[in-house]
Amino acid sequence: MLVPMILYRKLNFSYSIPVMLVLLMILPIYLSAQDKDRRVRIRELGYEIGIYSPGPYNAITDVEGVRVGHVTLNRGSDVRTGVTAVIPNSDMDTYSVVGAAFTIHGNGEMTGMSWTNDSGYIESPIMLTNTLSVGAVHEGVVRHLKYISLPIVGECYDGYLNDIRGLHVRPEHAIEAIETATVGPVDEGCVGAGTGMRCYQFKSGIGTASRQIPHDQGGYMVGVLVNANGGRRHQLRIDGVPVGQEIPDLLPFQGKDGSFIIVIATDAPLTHRQLRQLCLRATHGLARTGTPSTMSSGEFVIAFSTANKIPRQTDNKVLSLSMLQNQNLDVLYQAVIESTEEAIYNAMTMATTSVGKKERIVHAIPIDRLQKTMKKYGY
Repeated sequence: MLVPMILYRKLNFSYSIPVMLVLLMILPIYLSAQDKDRRVRIRELGYEIGIYSPGPYNAITDVEGVRVGHVTLNRGSDVRTGVTAVIPNSDMDTYSVVGAAFTIHGNGEMTGMSWTNDSGYIESPIMLTNTLSVGAVHEGVVRHLKYISLPIVGECYDGYLNDIRGLHVRPEHAIEAIETATVGPVDEGCVGAGTGMRCYQFKSGIGTASRQIPHDQGGYMVGVLVNANGGRRHQLRIDGVPVGQEIPDLLPFQGKDGSFIIVIATDAPLTHRQLRQLCLRATHGLARTGTPSTMSSGEFVIAFSTANKIPRQTDNKVLSLSMLQNQNLDVLYQAVIESTEEAIYNAMTMATTSVGKKERIVHAIPIDRLQKTMKKYGY
């Protein structure tokens, strides 16, 4: 809107009436063009995924104590990468949290999974980055922590847009992501580890969502954060609508499928075994978006509960943990499925069209065409 007004102010007053009429005619066209480029979360478009309501931020940080930090490297013509940190609680130096991890398909890497599943604990920040920067981020976590631990670092391939062999992510970037992590709203799309990612052959990146369990069913919070980087266009479905088939153009060269890294947080008191069940349910949310998880993709899920604090140093030989009864898990399963699905959509609708290595372009999903498609199917 500023452009038409600036033009009007610069014109001679004697021409103001006819010029103003012209400006009034072109203003709707201009605003329409601006509207096409706006990036919004899927819920802001009026599409409510599932049956449960989101938390205040509709983010993984709705789980009290959880923080998220990003370092985005978007430099020159070919650096499109970064680091994202998820901090499970406010005092990792003193307490661990109960956790579990699961591999949907193993064509990728998430370090620290073996110890997470053998110990049942998560003792360090959960880090996300690109495929060839796992070592640098791992080193950064080791340098940051005041204690010895096996860092958790999950990767996705961003080499289509990013000069991945340039190894631009350094240990200092991991440290910065951890130290700048905050509660509250989470930046999404082309940020942090999601800077160079693409999903269903649209630009994507980091997405997050949450669900508040009704008070009479426990009142617990579930939050999910996803680095979305896989799937073919024709597979994409949004709340069941075959959006990918309705928008078959704007395709980059595909190459191999990428990966999805899914992080689940909850304040429900769960054991390692129960958290593993949440990890399994994330596969349902992922599948609802369309991907079958192909041979060239790697999908990893990690979950933790903030309800039980596990002291890092104690003289007690026996620890007492609270545990939700199994018959009360179904609502959490539903919340994980909904949050995972919505987080992937947010990763796409919040991302912007990006140009990277070798002048390659990955287009963002066009919001106006998405809305037209959803309307066509009764939304």
